[in-house]
Amino acid sequence: MKNIIQELKNAKNRDVLIIGDLMLDEYVFGSVSRISPEAPVPILKEERKEWSLGGAANVALNCKKIGCDVSLVGIVNETDRAGSILLSMLDAKNLKDAIIKSFYRPTTLKQRLMAQNHQLMRVDAEDSKTLSRSEKNDIFEKVAKILKPNSIIIISDYAKGIIDEELITFVNLQAKKNNSIVLVDPKGPNFSKYKNLNFIKPNLKEFKEMVNFFKLPAENSILENGKKICDLLSIDGLFVTLGDKGISFISKNDHIFSPALGKKEVFDLTGAGDTVISFLALGLLNHLPIDKCLEVANLAAAVAISHLKTYAVSLEELFDKNIQFQEKFIFDWRNLKTELDWHKIEGKKIVFTNGCFDLLHSGHVALLSEAKKCGDILVVAMNSDESIKRIKGDDRPIQNLSDRAKVMSALGFVDFVTVFDEETPANLISFLKPDVLAKGGDYAAETVVGYDFITSYGGEVKIINHDFTHDKGFSTTQLAKRVKGEIEDSVK
Repeated sequence: MKNIIQELKNAKNRDVLIIGDLMLDEYVFGSVSRISPEAPVPILKEERKEWSLGGAANVALNCKKIGCDVSLVGIVNETDRAGSILLSMLDAKNLKDAIIKSFYRPTTLKQRLMAQNHQLMRVDAEDSKTLSRSEKNDIFEKVAKILKPNSIIIISDYAKGIIDEELITFVNLQAKKNNSIVLVDPKGPNFSKYKNLNFIKPNLKEFKEMVNFFKLPAENSILENGKKICDLLSIDGLFVTLGDKGISFISKNDHIFSPALGKKEVFDLTGAGDTVISFLALGLLNHLPIDKCLEVANLAAAVAISHLKTYAVSLEELFDKNIQFQEKFIFDWRNLKTELDWHKIEGKKIVFTNGCFDLLHSGHVALLSEAKKCGDILVVAMNSDESIKRIKGDDRPIQNLSDRAKVMSALGFVDFVTVFDEETPANLISFLKPDVLAKGGDYAAETVVGYDFITSYGGEVKIINHDFTHDKGFSTTQLAKRVKGEIEDSVK
């Protein structure tokens, strides 16, 4: 997977044109402590509001986050509150250059009411009527002007009036003139309008709607009906997202399935499809094999749904996430903190311990096993190679960081592994704010690095008393000396 991500980071083709329905996602966060006396419904006490780019705007943000050169075509009413906020956010992301401004068509707003990080209700304000003739002409003019040769066009259709058969026909004609690919995120009920495009990315619900629209047998497999839809629409293929199952690519002559990655709790599905289509677009644009496109899109989706609200995933983040799903090692402290914060939301207690762990031995295993019992999630912070060299001398470490991290990650009771470069983990402890700091040996708790900080917010330091000592050989230094002595004896 790392090779795939690196290939995308080095990609030369990055021109993406996105056309579709622009939206503003508004989140009203608050708390619920009582039921309304007027009706059996909860009362949300508002605490704060946050906004995110939605619809085609979120697709554009996702594409930009992975290094694409993005042009975004859509319509926003600059005179209403939602439109004003949306334009300001687009401007901040340098995504405003091709936006058409309307004075009568209200900006689509999706307001989500949130309590204890769970969605209570969504309120939609929108106008889905077809565009006026002048608005259509403005879009045609923008597309013809900014579309670059050998690019990819993403049509983000949310059925809010922007995308219709006439626009799709025009876009397809421009794509063929410019040797460009067209990838569509579809919306019914009229799926026949997508005829002769390259690729369509329905989710499972939309796929079933397509099956019903084309009057295909519902009892048929996804593969059978998918191939038939490809034939009826004369398209190159379907990317069917299957939720927690993964993604299937179906064409008239091929079928590739990629299972979902990273089994973990889903916090918010909002925008996951936008993340998938963005990564598929970059892969297709750079001729990445379909199976590799699916793998990287699955990984990106797993990252996106672990966050509240819409979330744009970077290629750099995927390096850490790929390792995490397989080996638990997260190099970037910020990404580790994000993971730990979600575990805290679930009410889990975070335990932190640290060390060089140069040659993992039974003493280490006993320490880590006991540390795990102090809470729910065990984080092991390892000194970097440079840090160990400064502390232990030029002949250490015996194993490099990569090897030490792999061995540590193989322990079932270790949940996360990270690294620090200083002589002590004080800065890392301050950044992560664990609930428990576990330390092995005969220390007084007050002398442990991080004691003052962790106790300042109610955390605790646990001293784990071992029934082993360095005298018994349970140290890396002693083991190294024993091994060295045996080697010298054998040479003699």
